[in-house]
Amino acid sequence: MSAPLVSAVVDTNLLVSGTVSKRGNPAALLDAWRRNAFLLLLSDAQRREVTEVFSRPRIVERYQIPDDELQALFSLLETQTRRVPLQEPLPLQVRDPKDNHILAAALGGRADYLVTGDDDLLSLAGDARLGPLEIVTVRVFLDVLPVSQ
Repeated sequence: MSAPLVSAVVDTNLLVSGTVSKRGNPAALLDAWRRNAFLLLLSDAQRREVTEVFSRPRIVERYQIPDDELQALFSLLETQTRRVPLQEPLPLQVRDPKDNHILAAALGGRADYLVTGDDDLLSLAGDARLGPLEIVTVRVFLDVLPVSQ
């Protein structure tokens, strides 16, 4: 019997980075998700944010991601994630209020991990008010995952 999948909320900027660049840790993170190495938790607010970011003119122009690739990503976000509620109120606030919804999703979904490169979120790591939630970088999270699935 296999162990239950580790669950994680992945910060939006990592979902975007892993999509626009096929190299580096964010891309490896998306590959791990696609091969079911972890369960991606997603709030409705974050799903809207991802869609909005990829529709920004400067993102569209700069990265020219093919429509079929974006549609494949959006389809996976619909079908290969678990929807989670936002926990309100939060037990603590993020320095940048725009990041509150990411923390709220991790807590509301009872995620094992919140994966981010954002210092405003990383600075909260280890705070007892977060309970068992671990806030980690992509590199640390990738090291936690099983090597192969």
